[in-house]
Amino acid sequence: MPINYSAVTKKGKRFLLLLRVLFVEFRGFLVCAVLAFTLSTSLFYFLYPQALVSGGKLSLTQAAYYVLLMIFFESPLTYVDDLRLSPLFFLLPILGLVTIAEGVVHLGNLLFQHKRYSKEWQKMIATTMENHVIVCGLGNVGVRVVQHLRQFSEDVVAIETNQEARFVSEVASYEVPVLFGDVRDANILEQASVLKAKAIIAVTDNDLANLEAALTARELNPNIRVVIRMFDQKLAKKVQNFMGIEGAYSSSARSARLFAQAAISGDILDSFEFGGTVINAMQLLIEPNTAMVGAPIDELRNKYEVTVLCQEKNDGTVDWNPAPTNVLEVGDKLLIMTDVEGLKRLEKVGRKLAIPRE
Repeated sequence: MPINYSAVTKKGKRFLLLLRVLFVEFRGFLVCAVLAFTLSTSLFYFLYPQALVSGGKLSLTQAAYYVLLMIFFESPLTYVDDLRLSPLFFLLPILGLVTIAEGVVHLGNLLFQHKRYSKEWQKMIATTMENHVIVCGLGNVGVRVVQHLRQFSEDVVAIETNQEARFVSEVASYEVPVLFGDVRDANILEQASVLKAKAIIAVTDNDLANLEAALTARELNPNIRVVIRMFDQKLAKKVQNFMGIEGAYSSSARSARLFAQAAISGDILDSFEFGGTVINAMQLLIEPNTAMVGAPIDELRNKYEVTVLCQEKNDGTVDWNPAPTNVLEVGDKLLIMTDVEGLKRLEKVGRKLAIPRE
């Protein structure tokens, strides 16, 4: 039976995430316990009467072992009436009792929250995040942003105002912690570990809320990368130019170009502007009895002045930056970048060749 390595990796990440949360939650307690253990061991090693020890001397290893036994209610050493040591005979068992109580109750609660993936557990995960991306708003745009980020294996924390929002459960299924609150609130951003985040993407349906969330995040973390969604394209450009925000985009303005270009050609996958030129990413299918069947890719590049980024063969094999000598076959799909004029030139590629009559 073949091993599903992606599933193994996913389980490994879950386990590491669990360990990270447990460490953060128990960090203070562990530090205190280690200090108490170290101090007790040192006191017994240096101060316990040698005459009461078999062999005449208590080694450091023995001292540590005896302290461990005393924590768990054993009495390996004879009680001595020394104010420097006698309190340890009473305090170490109490430390053990607290350790057991804290461990069983707190750990059990954490594991229960982890299993249910409750809101409390999601908050705990969010506070442990580092070098992650914060997504504000889980509407139609926000959920797709999260999907793309997860495809790039990015750690994500989401913030949503409405607990009944449509995509909350879907985002949680990606094992992305979802916090509920006002995206403009510094406290909720701090819960999302904004101080350690590498980027924040504000895509709510409120321009002012997106801008305020971005500015608050930048105030808390001056090095964070900021991308916001704005419906007003003119305002988006001004915000990007004058407020130090890396990306301010109008989704309606960006999609309008794609809609217009798609009306020209149904093969367009995306459209954007670069250097004042509209660039189109399009898919070209090599169909039977057309001009490019059997021709090398270089001929397509030179004859139609387009850039071929990827070739997907009919058997599913994908070749990024295909060689100029690759021969085009029926069923091949090409990812092409070109301008508007290139789209017009490529119309000839899809024309059927005339079949001579016998």
